[in-house]
Amino acid sequence: MSTTKTYIADIDTKRRDWTLTVRIARMWEVKYNPTSETVDSLDMVLLDEQEVAKEGSVYTMSQFGVGNNKRSHQQVQNDSIIWFNSFTSLKFELEGLVDIPKHNFNFLPFEQLAE
Repeated sequence: MSTTKTYIADIDTKRRDWTLTVRIARMWEVKYNPTSETVDSLDMVLLDEQEVAKEGSVYTMSQFGVGNNKRSHQQVQNDSIIWFNSFTSLKFELEGLVDIPKHNFNFLPFEQLAE
């Protein structure tokens, strides 16, 4: 008996018994209270063999969810977060046709890190 392969694009909230074969492209621990020893969330970027996203490439994204960034220790200075769902679309853009820098850093002064 063969099993049907499930891809990230196929999953939804109607079931809880999904099985996926994915690569963890990035993973990081999130602590809502930076002084706590407890990890509150383990966030990750997952890719399967159908995913076309490549780190460092430029894409036009559409049909994604938007929510409030309620984390007390935010990784970025933005009040919103986005998440992909089964309707999300990624369209690859040629590098020369867009003017988006590869990196952008906004460092805090050392004295503000404890805040």
